[in-house]
This record gives sequence, structure tokens and C-alpha cells, in this order.
Amino acid sequence: MVYRKLPSYIYKRRQGFGLQRAVPSDLRDVLGKAKFKEPGGATLNEARARVPGFVARTDELIRTARGQSRLSTDELMEALPELTADWGLEPHDVVVALQMLGLKGVDALSPKQVRRGADLVLGQAQPKRLYTAEDLLDARRRDKQPAARTYEGWKKALVSFMDFTKKASPLSCTEQDAVDYKDRLLDQVSRNTAKVQLAYLSGLWTTLLEKNKKENPTHIFKGLASSLEENIREKALRASQRKQNKLFQSAPIETWSGSMYVPVFKILYYTGCRLAEVAALRGEDIHDDYISVEWHEERSLKTANSVRDIPIHPKLAEILQRFRGTTGYLWPRLKTVKQVDGVEVIRWGHNLSKPCKLITGLKPKDFRDRFVTVLRSLDFNQINIERLTGHSALTTNSTYGGMDWPKYVQMIHSIQ
Repeated sequence: MVYRKLPSYIYKRRQGFGLQRAVPSDLRDVLGKAKFKEPGGATLNEARARVPGFVARTDELIRTARGQSRLSTDELMEALPELTADWGLEPHDVVVALQMLGLKGVDALSPKQVRRGADLVLGQAQPKRLYTAEDLLDARRRDKQPAARTYEGWKKALVSFMDFTKKASPLSCTEQDAVDYKDRLLDQVSRNTAKVQLAYLSGLWTTLLEKNKKENPTHIFKGLASSLEENIREKALRASQRKQNKLFQSAPIETWSGSMYVPVFKILYYTGCRLAEVAALRGEDIHDDYISVEWHEERSLKTANSVRDIPIHPKLAEILQRFRGTTGYLWPRLKTVKQVDGVEVIRWGHNLSKPCKLITGLKPKDFRDRFVTVLRSLDFNQINIERLTGHSALTTNSTYGGMDWPKYVQMIHSIQ
């Protein structure tokens, strides 16, 4: 094995040290070089200190170049004033400029495109601003004000699609791009996952049409998600795996031990709550005889119907006693945060699935299924079950009427 004597990016020069980094092969025509090089200083320590800045600068150059390499001919035209400012080109050198930027087939430019390029280079026309994927995400976010995790889903879907098309602007994407991407998704992920991704993209393109009416874009994802509806065979095969055909038998609850989060598992067992609803409980949510599930900034809810009060089961009273009178989150370590475009994406309890399964024999979602199964087996009213579990109403009639608290208490006490 060969060991390097010097850190990566650093090389020895005749006097002192230098920094170098290979340019990705697909960008060498765009950048006009095969390596990035900078002085590294007189000493090795000085060169090491300069490496982070060198890497950051070259990363930015690579990102910019990749964006340029995706521009269509007309989009690249609009970038000419910025990209050719230091080249000293004449207006009639538009074709030369585009060739220098690595674009192939520019000899087929129309007279209109050449005139547009000349006007831009001369400053006689203002370049059009490129509408990017970031612009679309920002517009969609302002319109819909989504939960952070929903925004994260939009971004992942859009970035994946734009990477697939190799285009710089969503306005340049075509219906064929969308169909080809659907086929690629079906080769890589499940049908349901593909359907969700296409639904995200369909919503984004609805916003694209609203914000860019002058460009007259096409809704390239319209109907694609619904086209993935399963056939009878697929539905039958999936039905055989559904939880409605399974039993939810946990280990005896008195044997649960080995984790500081056993109280979380027991609350899931006796309330039918979602995992995030329990993991993000605060002392303020524990009342004399009920638990409140409410919206707060660091723990969004799945739907507006998730807001509810749940009676406390007698076997939870002792567990919850030590939390009464406290303030703040009961299990702050169950919170994880990451940044997506400056937006905090917060998740609660997502790392509990494995220990929950190990200790109780069920996953957190299984407790919710078990809870509903028990209540149905005891012939409780379906509307009350929906309200107690925070599900949306299935019919208009089910939204009528108020809370039947004594019945909710009876339902909770029936869980064994």
C-alpha cells in the first residue's frame, strides 16, 4: 500500500507548497482547465490551513459550472453578458462565445438567436432572469406554508427530477421528460413511492403555471400520479400483506424494560397516538385526567384533525405522575433537527422504532393499529374511533355533533 506523505490537495513546489484539485472530466470544457491550482504558502502548516477555503471555492466553481452545463441554448444566451464580460468579444462573436462555453451545435443558431446574443453582449437588451428550481420551491412554500417535512419532500422530488433531466430551469422541462422520469422511478422504487413523488411534482408544476403565465408552460405531470393506479392483481397481492389481515400481539406489558423510553411505549399502547405526538409531549400537555395533543412550532401535526384530548388510562396515571407540574418537553433527546434551505426539519422519535420492536414485539405504528382493532372488536362507534385517533372524517355527517367525553373515557379504559 502506498501512503501519501502530504495531505490531499497539497503538493510540493520548488519554493513552498501549492494546492491543486482535479476538475471533473465533464466540466473541463466548461471551465477550460483540467486542474484547479492555488499557492499554498511557504510551510506545510500554512498550506493545511488554506485547504478548507480552497475546497469551498472550488466547490462553488463546480456547482456554478454544472448549472451552466445544464442551460439550454436560449438560457445560455441570457447568461452571455455575465459569462463573457472579461473576454473582450465583439457582438458578431456570439457563436464563438457559446463554443467557448462548451455548447455543441451552436453553428445551427437561428438569425434571431444570433441577434439576441449580440444585443445582450452590447448591452442593448436586458437578460431574462433564469427561473430555477429554487425559485419554484420558494414560490410553492410561500403559497402553501407547508410543514418542514413536507417541504423536504418537495425538494427531494424536484432535485431528483432536475438531476434526471440535466436541465437548469423547470420551464425547460418537457412532457417527455416527465414520462421518462416516471419510468425511471418505477424501475427504482415501489409503485406507491413513485406515485407520491409524482404527486409532489404535480403540485409544484401547478405553482409553476400560476407564477409563469407569460411563459405559457405546460403542466407536464398532470395525470401521471393517477396513472400509477394498481391493477387488480397488484391490489390483491398488496391486500394479502395488509395489516388488516394480521394480529398485533405484543409481549406482556409488565415485562417491558431495558430502555428509558419504556414510558413512551406504554403511552402509545394505551392512547393509540402517533409516535411523534407522544415523543414531543410537554409537561403542559399532561392534565388531571387527559392528555392534550396540540399544534406547536417544534412539533407539527399530521392533519388538523390530530388536535384532540385523550383520557388518561388508569394504568398510565402512575407513569405520568412524575411529569405533572413540569414544563417543556418530556423527552427532548427524541428531537432531531436538520436544515433544508434554511428551514428547520424537525423529527420526533424516529430512532425509536427498533428499540420499540425489540422490547415490546411491536413497532410504534403497530400499537396504533392494535388500538383501533380492539375498539372495533368492542363495537364502539366508528366516528368516535376516528376522532379519538385523530383521523379525518370519512363523511360529511361524521363532522356533525360534539365531543362524547364519557364514551371516550369508556373507550380508553377498555384497552387491556
